[in-house]
Amino acid sequence: MLWTPDDLAQALEQMRARRGDSTSIEVKRAAGGVPQMAETLCAFANMPDGGTVIFGVDESAGEFSVVGVPNIAQLEAGIANMAREAVHPAPRIDFQTITVDAKPIVIAHIAPLSVTEKPARVAGRAFLRQADGDYAMHPHEERMIEVARLHSDEQVDYDLAPARGRNRDDLDEILCSAYVRAVRAHDRRVRDCDDSQILRMTNVLTAAGEPTLAGLYALGTYPQGQYPALTVTAAVQLPGGEGQPRNRNLQDFTGPVPVLLTDLLDWVASNLDTVNKYRDDGHMEVIPELPLNAVRELLANALVHRDLGPNTLGIGKQIQVRLTPRNLFIQSPGGLRGVSLAQIESVEHAQAAVNQRLYQITKRLTTPDGASIIEGEGGGIREVFRSTEARGLPRPQLIDTGVQFKALLWRSRDVSKDSAPRTPGTARSTVVVPRSSSPTRNEHTILAALASADGPLTVHEVVDATGMTIGQVRYALNQPLEDGIVVMEGKQGVKSTRYRLQ
Repeated sequence: MLWTPDDLAQALEQMRARRGDSTSIEVKRAAGGVPQMAETLCAFANMPDGGTVIFGVDESAGEFSVVGVPNIAQLEAGIANMAREAVHPAPRIDFQTITVDAKPIVIAHIAPLSVTEKPARVAGRAFLRQADGDYAMHPHEERMIEVARLHSDEQVDYDLAPARGRNRDDLDEILCSAYVRAVRAHDRRVRDCDDSQILRMTNVLTAAGEPTLAGLYALGTYPQGQYPALTVTAAVQLPGGEGQPRNRNLQDFTGPVPVLLTDLLDWVASNLDTVNKYRDDGHMEVIPELPLNAVRELLANALVHRDLGPNTLGIGKQIQVRLTPRNLFIQSPGGLRGVSLAQIESVEHAQAAVNQRLYQITKRLTTPDGASIIEGEGGGIREVFRSTEARGLPRPQLIDTGVQFKALLWRSRDVSKDSAPRTPGTARSTVVVPRSSSPTRNEHTILAALASADGPLTVHEVVDATGMTIGQVRYALNQPLEDGIVVMEGKQGVKSTRYRLQ
């Protein structure tokens, strides 16, 4: 896919907001010639959708400024040769040049290897992308790729495997009754069947009466007794010493899928910040800083679409939920199957179930509030993007490495200074946030940052507090400055100028 100048500008803007490269994009200054990056080329070749390297951009201090490439032909030849000589099998690389402010930018698109060719290796080691870097694959991750290669022509249904030694008594009777009623209500062909027949025909039970893995996970009283890796861990992650994060409010969650989803959503809501938002009637309400419908959708997808094969479930790979100062991320074992990231993020209908039986069962289940676990129409991810955009939040990031899937919801501001433990279920204190006569999309977030600060802030400090760009901050401040809601201490364009609420 060829990029346009707008695609490049948008990619750089997103990296400035995140202050770093992404899983799918790497930036190189390339001022001194051809950078050594065989491991990066290898990692992108092993990713499901490949990756992109942008040459001629300096990411120093998170600015991602365009500096240009001194010798286009030399750079392209050097990168192509590096891929051929150092990466085995060598991936295909497509180059293009975009000129920005009379400076040439070289963009290299590294195509993914086919499943039958993976993994690519450098000096005998296979690599994958993680966050903004490359890491050597673990043995179990290489086995997952080998299994995918062996099963490329034949799908293995792990969720259909019997839970040996279990029987119907290991299922939650209340959940089973509700499930059977829902199945009868939605499918006239089974309305006259008894409960046991319905449970067998819908793959909750095997013909021998044992629960399937899907049935136990969705309807079992305690699925984690048979499969400990179905436990989900959640924690608030704070900066620690020597760059290592430290966790608080660490908690393990057990139970069937409906219970897991309900308990996890409650945990996230109790640990999020709150923000003040004006309703259409002019009244202010206190709401969670992240839209809970988006959180719910991503949690449900992780629970239902996680890999249930022996190279994840069999070695204890769990779903992890972490709330960091910058984002909420949900990480689940296994990658997408039968659908690409581009498809699930597009406006076109895209739906693919990693665990078909589990997916069909959970379509008929609800949480105690009456909401469906999975809607089944393939539009949930697009709703995540719509709801975060409506709240003026950065675009969520979905990352598929083929061996794990990670979803990130970006928080509206940096809350790293707020490190004091808080009792789950209690909200952090909120501040009164004014509103201008003509509020823009990002105004509330900007003014909330000023209201929460101990004193006046520079534009760069507001950027750090909100995760927005300088341009977004300046634009959002225009009307509040004109209305006298915000006071500017200094002169426009001067680095030391500070802003405060009146």
